[in-house]
Amino acid sequence: MPQEDYSKLVAAILEMSYQQRLSLRDMLDESLQQEEYAPPSLTVSSVEELHQKLDEGLTSIKKGQCIPAEVVDQRLHEKYGI
Repeated sequence: MPQEDYSKLVAAILEMSYQQRLSLRDMLDESLQQEEYAPPSLTVSSVEELHQKLDEGLTSIKKGQCIPAEVVDQRLHEKYGI
């Protein structure tokens, strides 16, 4: 994420109400407990292996093995009002 986008995101979070920030914190904490999306760490021993892992990830996305951003936005809005 570019630094400018990150700074805007932080500013938007700080403008949220206390309750919204608590809800966001809980959602982030919950999402960090789910290991199904990505391994906790990934070690590669060569550039070729890195490319292979990247290709696997991109293939998963192309197969639809991900949650579209619109769905994530809707879920956040419905569950946390953000």
